[in-house]
Order: sequence, then C-alpha cells, then structure tokens
Amino acid sequence: MSERSQKLALFDFDGTLYKYDSILSFCLFYYQKKPWRVWRVVIQVFSWFFWKLGLRDTREFKARFICFIAKDSAGEIERIATEFWNKSSSFNPKLLTELQTCQANKVLPVVVSASPDLFILPACQNLGIKHVIATSLHVTEKGYSLGTNCRGEEKIKRLRDVFPTHTIHVAYSDNSDDFALLQLAEHGYLIKNGTLIAVH
Repeated sequence: MSERSQKLALFDFDGTLYKYDSILSFCLFYYQKKPWRVWRVVIQVFSWFFWKLGLRDTREFKARFICFIAKDSAGEIERIATEFWNKSSSFNPKLLTELQTCQANKVLPVVVSASPDLFILPACQNLGIKHVIATSLHVTEKGYSLGTNCRGEEKIKRLRDVFPTHTIHVAYSDNSDDFALLQLAEHGYLIKNGTLIAVH
C-alpha cells in the first residue's frame, strides 16, 4: 500500500508515547554531558516564573528554556539526542503496543508534537516512525531559534499541509489541547495515566 493511500495513526509524544516531558528529560541529560552549563538553570527558572505570570508566551518560554544547547551545532544536538534516546526506556508500553499494531496493519504512524524536532527525531527513528511533525528548531552558527509552537490548532494546520488528503484512522494524546485533533480521527483516544480513553 502506498503512503499516498494510507490511513494515518497520530501520536502525541510527551505524556503519550513518552511517559514524561521530553524537553526536561533531555535537558537533565544534556547537563550531565556538559555540567559547566548548569548555571543556565537560573535563566530557565526565571523564564518559567515569567511564563507562569503570563508575562511570556509559551513559544518564548520554550525558546529560553532550551538555552542549555547554547551555540551547539545541529550535529552535536543530534549526537547527544541519539545517545539519550538509545539509553531511554521510559515509553508507555500500551502506546508502543498500539504503535506496533498500526505498523503491522499498514497504518502510517505520524508523531505530532510540540517538542523541538531535533530533540525527538532519534527516538522516533528508533521506534520506526519516519514522519515527525514538531516545533521546528533552527540552528545556525550564531545560535538557535524556534518556529511556531506545534500545539493545538497548529498541529492540525501542519498535519493538513503535509497530508492534505489522508484519512486519520486513529489519534492518541494526553493533552486536552489536542481534543479537536482527536475528534478528526475515526478513533480518538485521550491518554490518562497510561490508560486509553475513547473520546468518540
């Protein structure tokens, strides 16, 4: 069956395929690899504080929080991310079973995530997922920048840009912001504490 005619299986990443917040987990691992950067926690804490007060939007907060990558190249980030995901086993077993079922039934799996794409690509590759729609992380010699936060309606927009005619067979997410996305699927599941709850 060609990808053009395949149905899609959509997976959120954090809290769905992966049990935790991947940015935080990757941050802690990054500091283990480059402990001299741990002072940047101060920037992260202040950014979180301003975000909670509503003085900084989510995209800006996230861009400041990932300051731990400093001016590292995309290749360096990918190298550390690959090492991290090769060691990680913190995936939701029920969602891995769902993923394997979709793959066996020729339903095309797609990760749709708000996490920076460079952070999660190695994990998706390890899981046999070729298609990843996520927040774009642009890295240059002068530093980095984040694209539009891939969350809520932005996920639907990005998905339709890439797969304009595909049918969404099934979708999984732990985030209420994705409820509209789950409703687009033939079968939508909200993830609560690792348990699948059908929304329709």
